[in-house]
Amino acid sequence: MNERELNTLFNIVTEPEQNAYKLDSVKKMQEIQRIIRVLEISKAQKESFKQISARGLVAFKMLVSNN
Repeated sequence: MNERELNTLFNIVTEPEQNAYKLDSVKKMQEIQRIIRVLEISKAQKESFKQISARGLVAFKMLVSNN
């Protein structure tokens, strides 16, 4: 999901003059922080999956080369 889709989904309006989000309430600020946490968790999971996949490939190559 890209930034524009997130803005539309959560009804967040950007301030074009300042090129920044207008966070005039605590609720909006908390929602932005929640989105950031979700995206960071997603990124960490992708990295973990890549590491597991790489280990599996190495193990498979070792198995094939021994036989």
